[in-house]
Amino acid sequence: MKESVQLFVDQRGQTLRALITEGERVLAAAVLPGPLNSASTLQELVAVLFAKVGRKPDLAHLLIAADQVKLSTYRLQEMPLADGAKIIQRSIMTATGEREPIFRMTRLAPQQDKDVFLAEQIPRATVAHLQQLFAQAHIRLASISTTLQANIAAFAPFRDGILQAHAIFDVSPEAVTATFLSPTEILHHETLAIRDSDREPEVDDDAGSERVLKRRLFAVLNVIHGLYSQYMLANPLSPVEKVWLCGPGAEIAGLEESLVDAMDIEVASLDLLAGKIEESRSFSPLAGLIGASSQKDYVNFLPAQATKSTQDRRRLLALFAAGLVALLCIAVVGKASYEVFRWERSLARERSEIKRLQAAAAAEQGRVASLRYLKQLGVATPPLSVIFSEIAFRLPREVQLDGINLLQGDEVGTLEVLAVTQHKTPWHNERIFTSLMASLYGVPHLQCSQNPDIAMLRLGKEKLIKLKVSCRLIPPEGEH
Repeated sequence: MKESVQLFVDQRGQTLRALITEGERVLAAAVLPGPLNSASTLQELVAVLFAKVGRKPDLAHLLIAADQVKLSTYRLQEMPLADGAKIIQRSIMTATGEREPIFRMTRLAPQQDKDVFLAEQIPRATVAHLQQLFAQAHIRLASISTTLQANIAAFAPFRDGILQAHAIFDVSPEAVTATFLSPTEILHHETLAIRDSDREPEVDDDAGSERVLKRRLFAVLNVIHGLYSQYMLANPLSPVEKVWLCGPGAEIAGLEESLVDAMDIEVASLDLLAGKIEESRSFSPLAGLIGASSQKDYVNFLPAQATKSTQDRRRLLALFAAGLVALLCIAVVGKASYEVFRWERSLARERSEIKRLQAAAAAEQGRVASLRYLKQLGVATPPLSVIFSEIAFRLPREVQLDGINLLQGDEVGTLEVLAVTQHKTPWHNERIFTSLMASLYGVPHLQCSQNPDIAMLRLGKEKLIKLKVSCRLIPPEGEH
């Protein structure tokens, strides 16, 4: 089965760039004068590519112009992402008047105790115009993306190599877009235009061409320096260790060397199509979309309704075919499924009965163990009633018996004597403790700890002292 043929169009600037692919394999590239403002321009672009590969695209992906995207930064208190999206949506609705604005949020590096988001919003009128333009050219528009999302996708294979921060400078004749990234966050994103006065027209003579080239180089370096300075002011603790260049302006001769000299930093080409097409760095943002467009987390600014109708048709056909197969399967395996269900139900009943019997057996074993212990205790010690009576009789007047716990031991066992007395002066309390321990010491067949557990209680306005004394039962002589 052949993979779909897809068209990727970069409409940024005054020049259109396009790639036609089969799967993730680039078949051909094309460059035409822009802008993309009519269906005839798009049809001409498709015709150029068709002449090269003899294939027409099944669907298209568009990298939209930067001036058609409105960027806003939001600093919000820490909250669930869905709640933050609602706040940003209401803000955009108020600013634009659109009931359902088309926007996507990208999380930036947090600032102090605030979460920071960059919201990219494309007016609905712009999206509708682009949809109509592709429809008139008989091409299904599958997605719309932005410079930020394209460069993030293009840089994804290199992101694991970041230690502190890397910078991507996407250079065009009109502007430079800078994206600064850490291994896990987007630190800064900004676009700065190149002044019209720095963009001289082409000239025919060699001297004039050299002058224009130097002026362009100086203008790009000046803009990059401004973007880098803005970043360092906001992120002094995350210095840039490497710069990546892409976009049509990255092809300017001497740009890499000049950046190395000016910034004293490593500079490399972000070139995903090196050796495959001419001026391949110009296509790097577009090439980043090739692999990303098939991923689940691909950021698509095209409203869901726009892609839903075609997807629904395909889904209905698939469901119809699957339904026929399912009916045949049901007819064949229906009886077998019922038999399996019947056996599983019978097995579940048997397992439930086994568990019930196991629980009853475990409980019976516990009762048998307790009876054996009580029998052994009755043989090895005098009657507990005698010991309990002795304890109650010997307790000092100021002490009230709160309870006696019998703890099972290996042979005879342990008694925990719980008592309560009023809290008075330290001297008085000490006297009561001494009196209590002396009284328990005289109980036959008990060996009591000399270090009782003491806890303070409050009952209304009255302060109480709760005492716990652990005593080991001593069997009579000759009965060990």
